[in-house]
Amino acid sequence: MPAPTLNTYSHDFQHAVAFVLAKEGGYVQHPSDPGGETNFGISKRAYPHEDIANLTEQRAAFLYHRDYWRAVRSHELPTGIALAVFDGAVQHGTVTAARLLQEVLGAKVDGIIGPKTLLAARQADTEWLIARYVLRRARLYARIQARDPAQAVFIEGWFNRLRDLTDACWQVGYAAFSGPRAA
Repeated sequence: MPAPTLNTYSHDFQHAVAFVLAKEGGYVQHPSDPGGETNFGISKRAYPHEDIANLTEQRAAFLYHRDYWRAVRSHELPTGIALAVFDGAVQHGTVTAARLLQEVLGAKVDGIIGPKTLLAARQADTEWLIARYVLRRARLYARIQARDPAQAVFIEGWFNRLRDLTDACWQVGYAAFSGPRAA
């Protein structure tokens, strides 16, 4: 069964995946990247059975929606923070992205976004939550680089990504959405 086209996804996901795809770029095989061969941010390490070199943008979007967007329940989070948590899941894995959100919210940290985490996220000031979440991710990047100095080659790009992510989150966070959000 072919992957859905981008316009079949919700507006929130389309915006989020466009951000991620733009930041991840195309095919790379950087010697310092522990993910190895990567295309559109989809790594051979995470997807050993995917043909990474010939991966399409449509297939990458399908994988992002199924394995990241839905896994961290971005479709149930406030719009701006949905993008931040989704991007965090892409960069750090779904459990770490959830844990970071829970830490920032002062919720029970178990790596699973459940009803209590969702409620806390919905009740928080979105602008504050985005800023705190991005700051928490910056601290994580610094720790990654401190533990593995070979990762220093990526630190400036990581921080530039967080800067751009903050802008993108605040931009969509202020957009008015009426009615229920589609998955």
